[in-house]
Amino acid sequence: MSTGPYNSPISLAQRPLMAVFWTVFAGHVFAIALVFFINLFTGGWASAQFRPGGAVAGQWLILSISTFLVFAVMSVWAERIGAGPFGAALRSSSDWIAIGAITGPVVLVACTTLTAFAFSGGDPDWMLREGYDQRAFSRAALGPLMIATVLLIVPLLEEVAFRGIALGCLLGRGWPPAAATAVTAATFAALHTNYTWPALIPIFIMGLYLGALRVVSGSLGPPLAAHIAANGVSLLMLAWPGS
Repeated sequence: MSTGPYNSPISLAQRPLMAVFWTVFAGHVFAIALVFFINLFTGGWASAQFRPGGAVAGQWLILSISTFLVFAVMSVWAERIGAGPFGAALRSSSDWIAIGAITGPVVLVACTTLTAFAFSGGDPDWMLREGYDQRAFSRAALGPLMIATVLLIVPLLEEVAFRGIALGCLLGRGWPPAAATAVTAATFAALHTNYTWPALIPIFIMGLYLGALRVVSGSLGPPLAAHIAANGVSLLMLAWPGS
């Protein structure tokens, strides 16, 4: 794997349109295609899961399969073009991994707490947009599929797509690291369409921090550790009695 600025694979710089596809469109394309094919064999079961009164377990099953498929196909593509399966080096020193794992939850919790204080108005559901199924993000929804998806599959997908492929492409094309990190963080936040605009603030800041970890460490390992740890703390807070 030939690398350029900030240990970014050179092959990514030559494929900006594919970088846009994997970060912006792939998740929606794969989800729609999966629901379509499941519906063909189940008489519309997949679509029914996302209608009012649909089963939350069914929603998480479809989401977990779709997310894993995007990650798998994206990783194969990245490997075939010479960028490695993660679009960036994954191995890093234990110090950087520890820094990511410790600071990731701190950044997310601090930003979310301050944003909630400023914008929530005491509404416990201030983060989710009206029209989205609140049950899917409640303590009652906690189960093996949700935990596996939130704790492992989603961080893998998002870090490879945003801090691996997208950030690597911009850095390889000569973008200043601050600008490349800001653009990928803004895209990262904007694609969380189930959140209200105030809730996108901590997501954007988290995206900036994860990008900074990737640039400074030269590896995808620290931001991945930070993302997994932050999501793990979020799950613990959701499961905490009285939350």
